[in-house]
Amino acid sequence: MQLRTVPVMRITDPGRVSRTRVSQADIARLAGITQAAVSMILRDRADAIPATTRQRVLQIARELGYRADPLARRLAKGRSQIIGVFTYEKVFPAAHRNFYHPFLIGIEEAAEAHDQDLLLFTSAAGGRGGSGLRSIYASGENKLRLVDAAILLGRDEIPAELEQLCADEYPFVFIGRRFLADGREVPSVAPDYAAATRLLAQRLRTLGHRRIAYLGADPELTASVDRLSALAGNGLDVHPHFAPLDQVDEALLSDLLDAGVTGMVLEGSAYAEQVSQVANKLDVGVPARLSLAVAGLVEEAGVVVPWSGFTIPGHRIGHLAVEEVLARLEGAPPAYRLVPCPEAPGGSLAVAPP
Repeated sequence: MQLRTVPVMRITDPGRVSRTRVSQADIARLAGITQAAVSMILRDRADAIPATTRQRVLQIARELGYRADPLARRLAKGRSQIIGVFTYEKVFPAAHRNFYHPFLIGIEEAAEAHDQDLLLFTSAAGGRGGSGLRSIYASGENKLRLVDAAILLGRDEIPAELEQLCADEYPFVFIGRRFLADGREVPSVAPDYAAATRLLAQRLRTLGHRRIAYLGADPELTASVDRLSALAGNGLDVHPHFAPLDQVDEALLSDLLDAGVTGMVLEGSAYAEQVSQVANKLDVGVPARLSLAVAGLVEEAGVVVPWSGFTIPGHRIGHLAVEEVLARLEGAPPAYRLVPCPEAPGGSLAVAPP
Protein backbone atom coordinates (compact mmCIF):
# COMPACT_ATOMS: atom_id res chain seq x y z
CA MET A 1 0.00 0.00 0.00
CA GLN A 2 1.50 3.35 -1.08
CA LEU A 3 1.56 6.18 1.46
CA ARG A 4 1.18 9.83 0.44
CA THR A 5 1.89 12.88 2.57
CA VAL A 6 -1.14 15.05 3.28
CA PRO A 7 -1.45 18.24 5.35
CA VAL A 8 -2.23 17.02 8.86
CA MET A 9 -1.39 17.95 12.41
CA ARG A 10 2.22 16.98 13.16
CA ILE A 11 3.08 15.42 16.48
CA THR A 12 5.64 17.85 17.91
CA ASP A 13 5.27 16.77 21.52
CA PRO A 14 6.01 13.06 21.96
CA GLY A 15 5.14 13.48 25.64
CA ARG A 16 1.52 13.65 24.67
CA VAL A 17 1.71 9.89 24.24
CA SER A 18 2.50 8.65 27.70
CA ARG A 19 3.22 4.96 27.05
CA THR A 20 6.59 3.59 26.03
CA ARG A 21 4.94 1.39 23.39
CA VAL A 22 2.66 3.29 21.05
CA SER A 23 -0.75 1.65 20.87
CA GLN A 24 -3.63 1.81 18.44
CA ALA A 25 -5.58 3.61 21.18
CA ASP A 26 -2.97 6.42 21.11
CA ILE A 27 -3.36 6.78 17.35
CA ALA A 28 -7.16 6.74 17.64
CA ARG A 29 -7.12 9.51 20.27
CA LEU A 30 -4.90 11.76 18.16
CA ALA A 31 -6.79 11.05 14.95
CA GLY A 32 -10.19 11.56 16.57
CA ILE A 33 -11.62 8.21 15.47
CA THR A 34 -12.32 4.86 17.12
CA GLN A 35 -9.66 2.27 17.86
CA ALA A 36 -11.61 -0.25 15.77
CA ALA A 37 -11.32 2.06 12.76
CA VAL A 38 -7.57 2.46 13.36
CA SER A 39 -7.17 -1.30 13.51
CA MET A 40 -8.95 -1.71 10.18
CA ILE A 41 -6.83 0.98 8.55
CA LEU A 42 -3.54 -0.46 9.81
CA ARG A 43 -4.55 -3.89 8.50
CA ASP A 44 -5.48 -2.40 5.09
CA ARG A 45 -9.09 -3.48 5.49
CA ALA A 46 -10.79 -0.08 5.59
CA ASP A 47 -12.08 0.55 2.07
CA ALA A 48 -15.28 2.03 3.51
CA ILE A 49 -13.35 4.68 5.48
CA PRO A 50 -12.60 7.93 3.59
CA ALA A 51 -9.16 8.08 1.99
CA THR A 52 -8.25 11.29 3.82
CA THR A 53 -8.93 9.63 7.17
CA ARG A 54 -6.87 6.59 6.24
CA GLN A 55 -3.98 8.78 5.16
CA ARG A 56 -4.17 10.84 8.38
CA VAL A 57 -4.07 7.69 10.53
CA LEU A 58 -1.13 6.24 8.62
CA GLN A 59 0.88 9.42 8.93
CA ILE A 60 0.20 9.69 12.67
CA ALA A 61 1.25 6.06 13.09
CA ARG A 62 4.44 6.72 11.16
CA GLU A 63 5.32 9.85 13.13
CA LEU A 64 4.69 8.12 16.44
CA GLY A 65 6.89 5.21 15.37
CA TYR A 66 4.05 2.72 15.76
CA ARG A 67 5.00 -0.92 15.30
CA ALA A 68 2.42 -3.68 15.30
CA ASP A 69 2.76 -6.22 18.11
CA PRO A 70 3.14 -9.52 16.23
CA LEU A 71 2.13 -11.58 19.26
CA ALA A 72 -1.04 -9.58 19.79
CA ARG A 73 -1.90 -9.83 16.12
CA ARG A 74 -1.41 -13.58 16.16
CA LEU A 75 -3.34 -14.11 19.37
CA ALA A 76 -6.18 -12.08 17.93
CA LYS A 77 -6.47 -14.84 15.35
CA GLY A 78 -6.50 -17.45 18.12
CA ARG A 79 -3.11 -18.87 17.07
CA SER A 80 0.55 -18.21 17.58
CA GLN A 81 1.43 -19.16 13.96
CA ILE A 82 4.25 -21.27 15.37
CA ILE A 83 4.80 -24.95 14.56
CA GLY A 84 6.88 -27.06 16.92
CA VAL A 85 9.54 -29.61 15.91
CA PHE A 86 10.20 -32.24 18.56
CA THR A 87 12.51 -35.27 18.78
CA TYR A 88 12.59 -37.73 21.67
CA GLU A 89 16.29 -38.46 21.29
CA LYS A 90 19.13 -35.95 21.38
CA VAL A 91 18.44 -33.50 18.59
CA PHE A 92 20.00 -34.59 15.32
CA PRO A 93 22.93 -36.68 16.60
CA ALA A 94 25.96 -36.72 14.34
CA ALA A 95 25.35 -40.28 13.14
CA HIS A 96 21.91 -39.28 11.83
CA ARG A 97 22.72 -35.77 10.63
CA ASN A 98 22.52 -36.45 6.92
CA PHE A 99 19.37 -38.53 7.34
CA TYR A 100 17.43 -35.72 9.03
CA HIS A 101 18.67 -32.87 6.87
CA PRO A 102 16.21 -33.23 3.93
CA PHE A 103 13.24 -33.47 6.31
CA LEU A 104 14.29 -30.27 8.09
CA ILE A 105 14.81 -28.37 4.86
CA GLY A 106 11.34 -29.41 3.71
CA ILE A 107 9.78 -28.39 7.03
CA GLU A 108 11.54 -25.02 6.96
CA GLU A 109 10.55 -24.22 3.38
CA ALA A 110 6.92 -25.19 3.88
CA ALA A 111 6.64 -23.26 7.15
CA GLU A 112 8.00 -20.14 5.46
CA ALA A 113 5.64 -20.56 2.51
CA HIS A 114 2.68 -20.72 4.92
CA ASP A 115 3.86 -17.76 7.02
CA GLN A 116 4.60 -19.97 10.04
CA ASP A 117 7.50 -19.79 12.48
CA LEU A 118 9.25 -22.88 13.83
CA LEU A 119 10.13 -23.68 17.43
CA LEU A 120 12.65 -26.47 17.99
CA PHE A 121 12.17 -28.18 21.36
CA THR A 122 15.62 -28.92 22.80
CA SER A 123 15.01 -29.42 26.52
CA ALA A 124 17.33 -31.72 28.44
CA ALA A 125 16.65 -35.45 28.47
CA GLY A 126 14.40 -36.51 31.31
CA GLY A 127 12.52 -39.46 29.94
CA ARG A 128 10.20 -41.58 31.97
CA GLY A 129 11.41 -44.83 33.45
CA GLY A 130 15.06 -43.86 33.09
CA SER A 131 14.90 -44.16 29.30
CA GLY A 132 16.96 -41.00 28.79
CA LEU A 133 14.53 -39.87 26.12
CA ARG A 134 13.12 -36.37 26.08
CA SER A 135 9.58 -36.15 27.36
CA ILE A 136 6.71 -34.03 26.12
CA TYR A 137 5.05 -34.30 29.54
CA ALA A 138 8.18 -34.05 31.73
CA SER A 139 6.66 -31.22 33.77
CA GLY A 140 3.27 -32.90 34.00
CA GLU A 141 1.86 -30.76 31.21
CA ASN A 142 2.05 -30.96 27.43
CA LYS A 143 4.92 -28.60 26.54
CA LEU A 144 3.78 -28.69 22.89
CA ARG A 145 0.87 -26.46 23.95
CA LEU A 146 3.32 -23.58 23.49
CA VAL A 147 2.74 -23.94 19.74
CA ASP A 148 -0.29 -24.41 17.51
CA ALA A 149 0.74 -27.86 16.30
CA ALA A 150 3.84 -30.03 16.21
CA ILE A 151 5.89 -32.31 13.98
CA LEU A 152 7.62 -35.23 15.71
CA LEU A 153 10.55 -37.03 14.13
CA GLY A 154 13.31 -39.43 15.06
CA ARG A 155 13.78 -43.15 15.65
CA ASP A 156 12.48 -43.25 19.22
CA GLU A 157 9.31 -42.35 21.07
CA ILE A 158 7.53 -42.77 24.40
CA PRO A 159 4.39 -44.76 23.50
CA ALA A 160 2.36 -43.53 26.48
CA GLU A 161 2.89 -39.93 25.37
CA LEU A 162 1.66 -40.65 21.86
CA GLU A 163 -1.40 -42.25 23.45
CA GLN A 164 -2.01 -39.07 25.46
CA LEU A 165 -1.51 -36.73 22.49
CA CYS A 166 -4.07 -38.72 20.51
CA ALA A 167 -6.51 -38.83 23.43
CA ASP A 168 -6.21 -35.04 23.81
CA GLU A 169 -6.70 -34.63 20.03
CA TYR A 170 -3.61 -32.44 19.97
CA PRO A 171 -2.75 -31.58 16.33
CA PHE A 172 0.53 -33.33 15.55
CA VAL A 173 2.07 -35.56 12.91
CA PHE A 174 4.91 -38.05 13.26
CA ILE A 175 7.41 -38.39 10.43
CA GLY A 176 7.45 -42.15 10.13
CA ARG A 177 4.75 -44.70 10.96
CA ARG A 178 3.93 -45.36 14.63
CA PHE A 179 1.20 -47.44 16.26
CA LEU A 180 -0.56 -47.30 19.61
CA ALA A 181 -0.89 -50.33 21.92
CA ASP A 182 -4.36 -51.13 20.57
CA GLY A 183 -3.09 -51.15 16.97
CA ARG A 184 -4.35 -47.70 15.98
CA GLU A 185 -1.95 -45.74 13.80
CA VAL A 186 -0.56 -42.43 14.96
CA PRO A 187 -1.10 -39.46 12.57
CA SER A 188 1.90 -39.61 10.27
CA VAL A 189 3.61 -38.79 7.00
CA ALA A 190 6.02 -41.56 6.11
CA PRO A 191 8.06 -43.10 3.30
CA ASP A 192 6.14 -45.94 1.66
CA TYR A 193 8.79 -48.53 2.49
CA ALA A 194 6.54 -51.48 1.75
CA ALA A 195 5.66 -50.44 -1.82
CA ALA A 196 9.24 -49.42 -2.64
CA THR A 197 10.63 -52.68 -1.22
CA ARG A 198 8.16 -54.75 -3.24
CA LEU A 199 9.47 -53.10 -6.41
CA LEU A 200 13.03 -53.73 -5.23
CA ALA A 201 12.20 -57.40 -4.65
CA GLN A 202 10.87 -57.64 -8.19
CA ARG A 203 14.13 -56.18 -9.49
CA LEU A 204 16.09 -58.81 -7.57
CA ARG A 205 13.91 -61.65 -8.85
CA THR A 206 14.19 -60.40 -12.44
CA LEU A 207 17.97 -60.56 -12.07
CA GLY A 208 17.72 -64.17 -10.93
CA HIS A 209 18.23 -63.71 -7.19
CA ARG A 210 16.31 -66.08 -4.96
CA ARG A 211 18.21 -66.18 -1.67
CA ILE A 212 19.04 -62.80 -0.15
CA ALA A 213 19.99 -61.34 3.22
CA TYR A 214 18.47 -58.33 4.95
CA LEU A 215 20.76 -56.32 7.18
CA GLY A 216 19.58 -53.62 9.58
CA ALA A 217 19.89 -52.23 13.07
CA ASP A 218 16.54 -52.82 14.82
CA PRO A 219 13.96 -55.53 14.05
CA GLU A 220 11.24 -53.69 16.00
CA LEU A 221 11.24 -50.56 13.85
CA THR A 222 8.06 -50.28 11.80
CA ALA A 223 10.19 -49.48 8.76
CA SER A 224 12.14 -52.73 9.19
CA VAL A 225 8.94 -54.73 9.58
CA ASP A 226 7.50 -53.14 6.42
CA ARG A 227 10.64 -53.89 4.41
CA LEU A 228 10.93 -57.50 5.56
CA SER A 229 7.25 -58.23 4.94
CA ALA A 230 7.54 -56.85 1.41
CA LEU A 231 10.61 -58.98 0.66
CA ALA A 232 9.13 -62.20 2.06
CA GLY A 233 5.90 -61.65 0.17
CA ASN A 234 7.65 -61.68 -3.21
CA GLY A 235 8.94 -65.23 -3.29
CA LEU A 236 12.40 -64.51 -1.95
CA ASP A 237 14.18 -66.64 0.62
CA VAL A 238 15.15 -63.90 3.07
CA HIS A 239 17.81 -64.24 5.80
CA PRO A 240 17.34 -61.30 8.21
CA HIS A 241 20.26 -60.13 10.34
CA PHE A 242 20.21 -57.22 12.77
CA ALA A 243 23.56 -56.01 14.02
CA PRO A 244 25.46 -52.76 14.60
CA LEU A 245 27.92 -51.74 11.90
CA ASP A 246 30.98 -52.88 13.85
CA GLN A 247 29.62 -56.43 13.89
CA VAL A 248 29.33 -56.62 10.10
CA ASP A 249 32.54 -58.51 9.57
CA GLU A 250 34.19 -61.18 7.47
CA ALA A 251 32.69 -64.02 9.53
CA LEU A 252 29.13 -62.79 9.01
CA LEU A 253 29.56 -62.24 5.29
CA SER A 254 31.28 -65.61 4.83
CA ASP A 255 28.38 -67.37 6.58
CA LEU A 256 25.86 -65.64 4.30
CA LEU A 257 27.78 -66.51 1.15
CA ASP A 258 28.14 -70.13 2.29
CA ALA A 259 24.34 -70.19 2.75
CA GLY A 260 23.91 -69.31 -0.92
CA VAL A 261 23.08 -65.62 -0.55
CA THR A 262 23.61 -63.73 -3.82
CA GLY A 263 22.15 -60.37 -2.87
CA MET A 264 21.68 -58.16 0.17
CA VAL A 265 19.08 -55.55 1.03
CA LEU A 266 20.55 -53.02 3.45
CA GLU A 267 18.87 -50.55 5.78
CA GLY A 268 21.11 -47.65 4.81
CA SER A 269 24.15 -46.64 2.80
CA ALA A 270 26.42 -47.00 5.86
CA TYR A 271 25.70 -50.74 5.84
CA ALA A 272 26.33 -50.88 2.08
CA GLU A 273 29.72 -49.23 2.53
CA GLN A 274 30.64 -51.59 5.36
CA VAL A 275 29.57 -54.72 3.45
CA SER A 276 31.45 -53.51 0.37
CA GLN A 277 34.64 -53.07 2.40
CA VAL A 278 34.33 -56.52 3.97
CA ALA A 279 33.57 -58.09 0.56
CA ASN A 280 36.71 -56.49 -0.84
CA LYS A 281 38.78 -58.09 1.94
CA LEU A 282 37.28 -61.46 1.02
CA ASP A 283 37.91 -60.81 -2.68
CA VAL A 284 34.16 -61.04 -3.34
CA GLY A 285 33.15 -58.89 -6.28
CA VAL A 286 30.30 -56.37 -5.90
CA PRO A 287 27.99 -56.70 -7.77
CA ALA A 288 29.39 -59.60 -9.86
CA ARG A 289 29.28 -62.06 -6.96
CA LEU A 290 27.19 -60.16 -4.44
CA SER A 291 24.50 -57.59 -5.34
CA LEU A 292 23.76 -54.82 -2.87
CA ALA A 293 20.57 -52.74 -2.64
CA VAL A 294 19.90 -49.95 -0.15
CA ALA A 295 16.27 -49.77 1.02
CA GLY A 296 16.35 -46.11 2.00
CA LEU A 297 19.01 -43.83 0.56
CA VAL A 298 19.24 -40.30 1.93
CA GLU A 299 18.40 -37.48 -0.48
CA GLU A 300 21.46 -35.47 -1.42
CA ALA A 301 20.94 -32.81 -4.05
CA GLY A 302 23.44 -33.03 -6.88
CA VAL A 303 25.12 -36.15 -5.48
CA VAL A 304 25.36 -39.26 -7.67
CA VAL A 305 24.81 -42.25 -5.39
CA PRO A 306 26.60 -45.49 -6.41
CA TRP A 307 24.10 -47.76 -4.69
CA SER A 308 21.01 -49.30 -6.23
CA GLY A 309 17.76 -49.30 -4.27
CA PHE A 310 15.36 -46.47 -3.50
CA THR A 311 15.55 -42.99 -2.00
CA ILE A 312 13.69 -41.60 1.02
CA PRO A 313 11.89 -38.41 -0.16
CA GLY A 314 12.69 -36.46 3.01
CA HIS A 315 12.27 -33.03 1.47
CA ARG A 316 8.79 -33.86 0.18
CA ILE A 317 7.80 -35.48 3.48
CA GLY A 318 8.88 -32.36 5.40
CA HIS A 319 6.63 -30.23 3.18
CA LEU A 320 3.69 -32.57 3.61
CA ALA A 321 4.13 -32.74 7.39
CA VAL A 322 3.69 -28.97 7.64
CA GLU A 323 0.67 -29.05 5.34
CA GLU A 324 -0.93 -31.84 7.37
CA VAL A 325 -0.61 -30.14 10.77
CA LEU A 326 -1.99 -26.91 9.30
CA ALA A 327 -4.90 -28.87 7.83
CA ARG A 328 -5.58 -30.32 11.29
CA LEU A 329 -5.82 -26.79 12.65
CA GLU A 330 -8.52 -26.11 10.07
CA GLY A 331 -10.54 -29.12 11.20
CA ALA A 332 -9.27 -31.85 8.86
CA PRO A 333 -9.16 -35.41 10.28
CA PRO A 334 -5.82 -37.00 11.26
CA ALA A 335 -3.66 -37.98 8.28
CA TYR A 336 -1.90 -41.27 7.58
CA ARG A 337 0.04 -40.52 4.43
CA LEU A 338 2.51 -42.77 2.66
CA VAL A 339 4.86 -41.04 0.24
CA PRO A 340 6.30 -42.94 -2.76
CA CYS A 341 10.06 -43.54 -2.68
CA PRO A 342 11.88 -42.90 -6.00
CA GLU A 343 13.91 -45.74 -7.44
CA ALA A 344 17.70 -45.33 -7.38
CA PRO A 345 19.30 -47.16 -10.34
CA GLY A 346 22.84 -47.07 -8.95
CA GLY A 347 25.34 -49.69 -10.04
CA SER A 348 25.34 -52.27 -7.25
CA LEU A 349 22.81 -54.75 -8.67
CA ALA A 350 23.72 -57.41 -11.22
CA VAL A 351 22.50 -60.75 -12.54
CA ALA A 352 22.80 -63.45 -9.90
CA PRO A 353 25.85 -65.71 -10.39
CA PRO A 354 25.12 -69.27 -11.56
